[in-house]
Amino acid sequence: MAHQDNGEAPTRSARRRLRLPGRSRSGGAGGPEEKLFAAIGKIAVHWSSVEITSGFVLMELVGRQDDALAQAVVAGQRVENVWDTIEALLSAYDDDASEVLVAFTGWRRNANLQRRRRNEVIHSAWSASESTERLAATDVMSRRAKRGARADLFPDGVPQLEQLAQAIVALEDRLIALQQDVNEMMRRRDGG
Repeated sequence: MAHQDNGEAPTRSARRRLRLPGRSRSGGAGGPEEKLFAAIGKIAVHWSSVEITSGFVLMELVGRQDDALAQAVVAGQRVENVWDTIEALLSAYDDDASEVLVAFTGWRRNANLQRRRRNEVIHSAWSASESTERLAATDVMSRRAKRGARADLFPDGVPQLEQLAQAIVALEDRLIALQQDVNEMMRRRDGG
């Protein structure tokens, strides 16, 4: 018995069986379940690249003279803490970094929106209606879900997830450009 799309959080027994009706875990190639898994996978992989690149930006700011120190500063930090540290360091460089700081701050606002949507995708309980195989995402993990499960977070299904994956790719591309700006700024500061 699959979770019914009634706007309520799935029951414990339904959470154990979050698959599309009539399909095994392997499913058929290109079916709804595989498309869902692929879209979620793209979001996860691209977000991981954003986190790694964020670490590289921070390492660039900290470790021009000491790579070991830079790695120690970055290792194990949540991405929000990495971003806080990047902003703090850019702020400390005063006029040398003002343009980069403004660009990074704008980038971060967008990144926070995408991070929240990514978290909703990754941490949602996914299920399908038995009658329509319509995918449904129910938030049962976030702080907001403590006040009650939030259903139907991605009503357009896989196409909406694909759009989020592409937005994260664009976010990553912009961060790579910012990393190059930080590199150039640090080179100028170091007299090179």
